[in-house]
Amino acid sequence: MKYFFRVLLVLVLAVAVVFGVYYRTNGNPFDKTNTLQLTTVSQQPATEKNSNRVLIASLPDDDFYLYKGSRGVVLTHGKKEYEFTNWSKMIDAQPPEMYLTNFDKDDDKELIIKAVSSQNESSGEYVYEVYLLDPKTDKKKNVNYTVYCASQTTWTDILDKQIREEIGQLKNCKKFLQVSMNSKSKTINYDADTGLALDGFNGYARAMQNGGKYLTFEGWSKGKGTYSINKKKEICISVEVNARYKGTDVVQTAGYINFKLDIKKGEFIVKNKTMNFKAAAEYKVSDPHTASDVKWSYTELNSDKSTDSADKIIDWVTYTTGYNADTTTQTLDLSSQATDIKNVSKIKITNSYAELTAKKGFSFAAEAKTNGEFSVIINSGEKDAYDIAYTAEIREVKGAEVLKITFDKSYPQSEIKTVAINYGTK
Repeated sequence: MKYFFRVLLVLVLAVAVVFGVYYRTNGNPFDKTNTLQLTTVSQQPATEKNSNRVLIASLPDDDFYLYKGSRGVVLTHGKKEYEFTNWSKMIDAQPPEMYLTNFDKDDDKELIIKAVSSQNESSGEYVYEVYLLDPKTDKKKNVNYTVYCASQTTWTDILDKQIREEIGQLKNCKKFLQVSMNSKSKTINYDADTGLALDGFNGYARAMQNGGKYLTFEGWSKGKGTYSINKKKEICISVEVNARYKGTDVVQTAGYINFKLDIKKGEFIVKNKTMNFKAAAEYKVSDPHTASDVKWSYTELNSDKSTDSADKIIDWVTYTTGYNADTTTQTLDLSSQATDIKNVSKIKITNSYAELTAKKGFSFAAEAKTNGEFSVIINSGEKDAYDIAYTAEIREVKGAEVLKITFDKSYPQSEIKTVAINYGTK
């Protein structure tokens, strides 16, 4: 028996020594308030030798700190710690964005954290997801967080289950792609003659061209979806709309379906009245719903009558006019213009077309029309700048050639501040 107690004493002392070494090196494993050496990062963090946590995001004014630990992510607030072991393994690939806001308009503020979830193998771009941390206080006044994750499957599920999306080409003008959306439970009605949507959320983009002609729309698919947090601390989603056309394998990213997230009964939903479609910058068009039947016209007459130019072909026109809406006709000397507009005798702009009349003996280069090298830009440099040209034709009127560029709709005069006419290339 004495021998047994001696062995037992040796074992107890050995355990005490090991535990004492662990405690000195790592701190009390049962004490959540022990302090560890931390490092703050602005790029990809690297844990220091004497630390098992790295600070990756913080809101110092609100006392929130987010760390990447050895087992996952740790959030601290005051003396409280919360560990999340199933968050993205790449969360520290880039510093997360963290916000505190009353997202669901209740009595408590929620945390929003946007972070890297993965990386696209082909492009190298980071893919993001968003965590919404909803605090709940129990009877003992302990705060716990319910976490809702908006991943790359969240926005696809929302669009598939909650939103009806229909994309087509207008009947009366192939230039316009129409993106129509409504609640899944509702239908979208269209005008039988024009194809314009009569209800729902609608947006427009310019269809692709080939050889001066607009292609025929064949189908579409959703592309990349991205999350962002705006100045109001709302979760925003933007999804690529990729259009396909007959006769070509080229896919056009025509624009983006945009909406914001709300939460209801523990699930993300589309925030009311936030659905919209925005065309990509290079495919921006005016809204065809604002077409006007009111006729108007403005004419500029070239006072220079000279026709002594050796080159009688008009193949390069670049001309801008900032007309006064109260004026119907002006006479100007265009002889000093650098482009072939000086060889035009009359410029006429109306609600539905622009018309250039060549001086006698001059003609317009037909290949520019055939190749689609023409445009009519309104409000250049402004937010409401659009290329409103649709088709072009050349005909002879009273012994002079006339170039007529028809617009994509009939425009109210109030919508136009400046007009830039372009034809051919230098």
